[in-house]
Amino acid sequence: MYEVVLAHQVDFETWRNAARHYVQAGVVPESVVWRVAATEQDQPWTPRALPQGLEPAQPAFNLSRRFVGALGQALQVCDPQRFAVLYRILYRLEHEALDLTNIHDPDLQWLRCSIGQVKADTFRFRDIFSAFCAQRSEHLLHDVPEHYILEANAHYCMQRNARPWRVVTPYRRMEWTGHGIRFAVGTDRAAEDDSVVWQADGVGVWRGYVRSVWPPHLGDVTSASSLTRLGALAMDCRACGLWHAASRTVFGEGAAQASIMLVGEQPGDQEDRQGRPFVGPAGQVLDDALQEAGLHRDQLYITNAVKHFHFIWNGTRRLHQKPEAEHIAACRVWLEAERTAVKPKLLVMLGATAAHSILQKPTTISRTRSRIFPLEDGTQGLVTVHPSYLLRLPDEASKQREYARFVEDLRMAASYVAQ
Repeated sequence: MYEVVLAHQVDFETWRNAARHYVQAGVVPESVVWRVAATEQDQPWTPRALPQGLEPAQPAFNLSRRFVGALGQALQVCDPQRFAVLYRILYRLEHEALDLTNIHDPDLQWLRCSIGQVKADTFRFRDIFSAFCAQRSEHLLHDVPEHYILEANAHYCMQRNARPWRVVTPYRRMEWTGHGIRFAVGTDRAAEDDSVVWQADGVGVWRGYVRSVWPPHLGDVTSASSLTRLGALAMDCRACGLWHAASRTVFGEGAAQASIMLVGEQPGDQEDRQGRPFVGPAGQVLDDALQEAGLHRDQLYITNAVKHFHFIWNGTRRLHQKPEAEHIAACRVWLEAERTAVKPKLLVMLGATAAHSILQKPTTISRTRSRIFPLEDGTQGLVTVHPSYLLRLPDEASKQREYARFVEDLRMAASYVAQ
């Protein structure tokens, strides 16, 4: 018999290495025992010499990224037999030509069912976490997940909320300090204590887990029942390549039934860091102009046509790059879903990119600015400049003149919805 000790409940790295090692050597599933370390003296499995005759008889086998992802998702299910079942699937795949399309195979049925359970629990947790994020005064969330999903959602939670927070579950605690993720043993007590021993992500046993990424399907987006669910789904958007370099998806925020919806271009550097739209220099200009126009930000819904930051590096600085047509098109499904959920009376397009996305054609701001006109869905539209345009003007006189025009456009919006 061969024993494999895993560092924690979702130690996918150790499980994968051990599984490859023994599958290549032809070790039958019945000869491998899997367990999670119970004490600090239990050392996680490391490759070791096999008895003569059981050395790997063939080179390492390759699995598709999608299938490896499925194994990692199933590893999160709360089933003590999961390590053994997943190993058996790998063994059969390599030595018995297991047909992955066989819908009647018991092991594959278990795999599909486990993934479904983990996905459902993940979406449940993400909805709760998104609602928790909206309560900006709170920093501590208690939850009781059905499965071992917390570690796999660490990166998601960091993307969703850039402010410090802590999640406590019976089996694990997880904290984002504002600079990094760290973990500790769980508790079912309601009150937190200061004696918790935290360890940084990637240190010691707190490594080797999978990252849950569930790229949303169009049906998921169009059927989402709330802005909270839309925001949760958007965190895993992979519709264009901007997600690779950006820190996070920056979704819209504000009043769920706002009369006015403001649409900008894309997140900037500060928005990408903080996870909120219009919190950088352009956001300050917008806030000042809204105040002068008699509008309150918390009564509006504010979003962007593109949800990821498009930039290039210049030394240590990230320089804004205008989104391309493919980025605008890829994000349109999110903007349309936001419009459907909010149902604004007036849609204010801040700049050419926002107008391009809403009107679905390149738009010259000077020709369409400062007038209210009907959109195809019955909503009214108003085009004006993006606040960042005002920051780029070369002289103070131009800035004051254009800022005054911008405020007048916002006053027009306020007057229209007040009718």
